[in-house]
This record gives sequence, structure tokens and C-alpha cells, in this order.
Amino acid sequence: MKKRVIVIGAGGAGLTAAAAAAKDGADVVLLAKTGPGNASCTAYSGGFFSLASGSVSPEDHLKQVFETGREVSDGDLLRTLAFECEGALRTLCSWGVAMKINNFGRAAVRVSSPSEIMGGAGMTSELTRIAKAEGVSILSDCAATRLLIGDKGVEGVEWVEWRTGKARSCAASAVILATGGGGRIYTRTDNPARMTGDGYALALESGLGLVDMEYVQFYPLGWKTPGYPVWMVGLGILDYIPVTDGTGREFLKETILSWGFSSGKEANYFGRDKTAIFLSRHEKNGGKTLLHVEKLSEEMLSNPDVRSSIMLDIPAHRRNAPVEVSPVQHYFSGGIPIDGEGRTDLPGLYACGEVTGGVDGASRMGGNALTNIVTFGLRAGRAAAAEAVPCGGEMSQIAMPTLYFPVREGGTSPSEARERLRAISSKSLGPCRNAGELRSCIEEIGEWKSGTGPLAVKTPLDLLHALEMKGLAVTAQAVAAGALTREESRGVHFREDFPEECPGWKKRIRISLEKDTFSAVREDIHS
Repeated sequence: MKKRVIVIGAGGAGLTAAAAAAKDGADVVLLAKTGPGNASCTAYSGGFFSLASGSVSPEDHLKQVFETGREVSDGDLLRTLAFECEGALRTLCSWGVAMKINNFGRAAVRVSSPSEIMGGAGMTSELTRIAKAEGVSILSDCAATRLLIGDKGVEGVEWVEWRTGKARSCAASAVILATGGGGRIYTRTDNPARMTGDGYALALESGLGLVDMEYVQFYPLGWKTPGYPVWMVGLGILDYIPVTDGTGREFLKETILSWGFSSGKEANYFGRDKTAIFLSRHEKNGGKTLLHVEKLSEEMLSNPDVRSSIMLDIPAHRRNAPVEVSPVQHYFSGGIPIDGEGRTDLPGLYACGEVTGGVDGASRMGGNALTNIVTFGLRAGRAAAAEAVPCGGEMSQIAMPTLYFPVREGGTSPSEARERLRAISSKSLGPCRNAGELRSCIEEIGEWKSGTGPLAVKTPLDLLHALEMKGLAVTAQAVAAGALTREESRGVHFREDFPEECPGWKKRIRISLEKDTFSAVREDIHS
């Protein structure tokens, strides 16, 4: 018998965990919902890290993240991140990941990126190669549907091969959840299509809670003009070309400077929450935000900072007039609670990356996402390999599981059903919220669920969309429950009816699910 570790999710966190567990002697199976690496947020990231290195000490990094997170990060996790992150990044370098770490608390993997918009895809390709070289068995096109729980904890995983329609089961000594966030509950998101909150649903159905789900980060600037992708535009662009309101006033730069930030680049690291809320309120009041791409000179376009801010090659004929921009969903700060080794409250289950909660508090500092996935992916993989007990049992075919909605000929199109849910979430769960809209959102999700009925699954993609429905619904409900419960404004969570930060709310909200009913309770944070 072997120590079999099953990793669910093949982005940067999952690939790091899988390679680490394999290097420490485990027999590793990696479930990828599509192919490994390139369908992940890591691949589509800017490829930048913030960390403690050179002149930035671990204490400095800890303080930056804690303050940016509005002092509600889990202190134990934050200390682990700050003091272990540089070592984790250098471990990946030693494995063969191309990375530049400077002496000013920054690192980047863009040297290997295949395009401006996929700044982390070089890293995920390298991690895939490393994992395969270590003997990791990568199973593509597999959507996990259930964690198998026994008397001693997690005992295996069930999944569906959505291209073939076959369902499988496999015993495991340990399972690592690395499924990413749930950005696809929104219409305007820069997350890839497969970010549907699957890990949140798996955790809740296994009896675990989620924390900080109300803290959904929206990036302040995202392309909105038709013909442009729904994608982020780095705040650093403010330092090169104007961003104005409809009257031509550079209102955004004026506001950012009034907050004490020296530049758009600094606001990108430490002020995304305030900036996104400011622009969302501006838009809600009928205002427009215009990015003056007609001011982009060829000399500017040769500047790496400008290229990494716009992330697109904009042809000259499209740079003849301003384009509209507005906030776009970017990241989930909340998720499954873990300890410093990625352990959850369920024995044998570990988690790492965006599916977890606690590190970022109420707002993620720029560059901290990749630092998080590498640091905790490495630690979760090593802990799972070290602590797992050998198990028997091989992979076997099982009956198709019961889906969130039944499948029937003549039913609703799965893609249409998910678009209706995304419209509900986008209307009420954006950066600016209030009790009335949140209660309506919860009611509308219930009506959507009861009114959608059977789904018509005619193609493999239909089956994948049907399999993702549970994660989408659970994620939207968890965000709404957390946002309604937190009666204050903090970080990325702004309540129009409670616009001030309240010291009495310096706690976290735990979401649990029992018999299809969500509950939200306040609990203390590890200091």
C-alpha cells in the first residue's frame, strides 16, 4: 500500500502541492478540470509577487499585509507567510521555475510568460513539467463531485470525466483542495471560465465552514468598452496616461493622492479596495470612468510597466479615443480555514491557494496571491505526504452522481441557467451593497434554484456546466450570507447602510451549510 495524495485543482497552488508531495515520496494523483495550468488564475495573473526579501523584512511584509487587510488577517497564517515566503519562492527556483527575486520585496515570473495577458502561464507550464517528472499522475477533464468521508476523516474522492460522461472513485490517504475561487458567479470578472467555487461546495458538503466570504476583491479598472476583453487594467497606468470622468477631470488620481498614496503603482499594492469602491459608487451615481488610450505613445508602449498595466496589444487605429473602464471582479479573500501547514478541520483534508481564507483579511495586498499559493501549496503538499497513512484500493468506475439539477431531455440549457445566476450575483454582490439588495439576492437565488428545473445535457460542455452549477450556487449564497451578516464596511466589503468600519466587527464570519440552509456566525480571529 502507498501514501496516495489526491490534489483537486491544477493551477499554481495545486501544481506546487502535487510536486511537493511527490518529491516527499507520495503517490500523487492530480485532478484537472480541463488541462493542467493554463485554465487557472495563476496562468492569467500578472506574474508578480510581493514578499519579504532584501530590504523588506518579514516584519515589514507582515505589517503591510495586515494593514492592507484592515487588521483582520489570521495572525498565525500571516506570520507563516511573511517568514516562509522567500524560502518557498527560492525552492521553486531550485526546481527549475524561472523567477526573478529583487531586493525590494518583489519577484516576477514574467520572463517565461507566453503573452502580456498570461503573465503566470510560463510558471504553470514549468510546474506541470516538474510535477510530471516527479511521477504525478495528471488526469485532465475531471470535475470532482464529492469527498469520501469515513470514521477517521477523508478517505477518497469521486469525480466525473465530463468529456466521456464516466464517473470514477479513488481511495486516498490525503486530499488537497486547490480549486481556486468563485469569480464566475459574476458577469464582469477577469477569472477564467472554470473558477466556479467547486472547492467551497465540496468543503461545505463535508461539514466544514467557510470564513470571510463577504470579502470579494474587485480590481478598480477593467475594460468595459465593447470589443475589449473583460480584463483588468493595472492602476499603475495612472502614472502614464489620464483617467478622467466625463468632464475630463482626472478625478481618480486626485482622489488617490488625497488618500496619501504617492502614485497609481502604490495604490495598486495597498489601495485596491478603496479605489474599487470609489469607482463603483461613481458608476452607480451615473458617472463614467474613461481611460485615455489615445495618449499612449509608442515610447510608452515600450515601457514594461505600461505593457504589464494594459496587458493587451492595442493597435494604433483603436487608440484614437478614450475607452470606458470600471471595476471587475478579481479575487476571493475568503474560503476554507487552514493552519500553517494547510490542514483543515477535517482529518486528511488539506487546502491551499485562493480556495482558503484567513491570510488576506478584508483586502488582498497586490502581489500577495502568487506568494500565498506557492508558500501554502508547498507546505500543504509536504504535510500531506508526511502525515498520510498508506491506503489500499484502486481507481474504479461508479454510477453517475446526482447533479445539483436533474438532467432531462427538453430541459433548460445549463449555460443559460448559469448566466441567470451570474446576473443575480452581479446586481447585488458587487463592491457596494445594502441589506435590501442582499435580501433580494438571497430570495432571487432561491427562486432561480426552484424555477430552473431539469437541465438539457446534449454535449460534454453542457455536462461540465451542469457539474459546476453547485459550486456557483453555493458560492453566491455564501457571499450573500456573509455580506448581509457583516453590518459594517471593511476592506473590499462596503455597506451603503453601514458605511463606517466598526471596531466591534473585528471578527470573522463563518458560513456553514446544513440541510440546504446557510448559517452565518461571528467568531474571534487568531491574533
